[in-house]
Amino acid sequence: MADPKDTVYEADPHTRAKHKILQEYLKRWLPILARQSQNMGRGNTRLLYVDGFAGAGEYTDNIPGSPIVAIQTALSYASAFTVQTQIKLIEIREDRVANLRKLVEQMRPELARSGRIVVDDPIQGDCETVINQLIDDHEQRRQRLGPALFFLDQFGYSSFSMNLIGRILKQEVCEVFSYLNWNMLNPFMADTTKHVGISKAFGGDEWKDVLGLSGKAREDRFRDIYLAALRGRAGATYSYPFAMRDQNDRVIYWLFFCSNNIRGLEEMKEAMWKVDRSGGFEFSDKHATALGKLFQYGDGELANDLIAAHDGKEITVGSVGEYVLVQTPAYKFKEALAILERTGRLEIVDPPAKRRLGAFKDPELRIRFVQKVKVKDLTLFD
Repeated sequence: MADPKDTVYEADPHTRAKHKILQEYLKRWLPILARQSQNMGRGNTRLLYVDGFAGAGEYTDNIPGSPIVAIQTALSYASAFTVQTQIKLIEIREDRVANLRKLVEQMRPELARSGRIVVDDPIQGDCETVINQLIDDHEQRRQRLGPALFFLDQFGYSSFSMNLIGRILKQEVCEVFSYLNWNMLNPFMADTTKHVGISKAFGGDEWKDVLGLSGKAREDRFRDIYLAALRGRAGATYSYPFAMRDQNDRVIYWLFFCSNNIRGLEEMKEAMWKVDRSGGFEFSDKHATALGKLFQYGDGELANDLIAAHDGKEITVGSVGEYVLVQTPAYKFKEALAILERTGRLEIVDPPAKRRLGAFKDPELRIRFVQKVKVKDLTLFD
């Protein structure tokens, strides 16, 4: 969205959905990374959460913004682990920083009682400048930055660069949850004065391939080019998009999760399923109170996709799991394998004794997808 003029403004349904995804992911990320941080054995034993576009901290009707969602989620898990969680909040507008600072100050007593959640004084400044300085400081001190999650929920489309995402992901155990506004980008692509900003966001000019396209082809190609840039240019081993749609089911913007840890991708996809149980990872204002919002991607659909991708191949259950996380909307897959086994489309290679039909607990278990029977066309003669 464009940056509203008011300090505090109304939260749209898709904004609430976005914060729900963040909350659900933090519920998983905090305990898991706390344990990992304890086991890393060097540098700071703390978690870091950075909100690069923190805003005022709230919306009208006392709806919490992303900084307060993060703080409240961290507080709810403070007793579950011993490492410190540090929260850094960055916002460029002075009026919003002042409001955010007021909200944080109101939470100081509870933060102090937690003993483990540290919220720094909100920083007024440009997101990219502040984060680059943060990385510089850690590198100069030879101090580990992660485990860290950077929430880059910008206004517009050019407030941070692909270079910044790449620099974050080069740090050990760091992940990025970022935003790209299609609703703002699409109408202005013909304006050459906007091209520098778009190229900054992509780290290159390949996005211009969409200029000759229209409709859904243009939208899908733009998204796919950005995903390719996240993987090839920023070095994200795993990245996945979540589409937010308006009342007419048109894409407003995408959220992109980037990680070099497949466990992180699994946890984020599970968080996304909490918001859109269709598996499509698409939230629509039009269906804000519905489940299965745009289309249904269930076990049967996944089973068909697995056959299409692996027909005739022999692989491990673990390899299937990775394929599902990276290449499909799903994150659970064992019921789809059970369907294929029951219908004779999947065989177990050297099955262990007493294995139960439809059991796929062992990631090293080798399975074979059965090739389809190819029947030649028959011509019937009188």
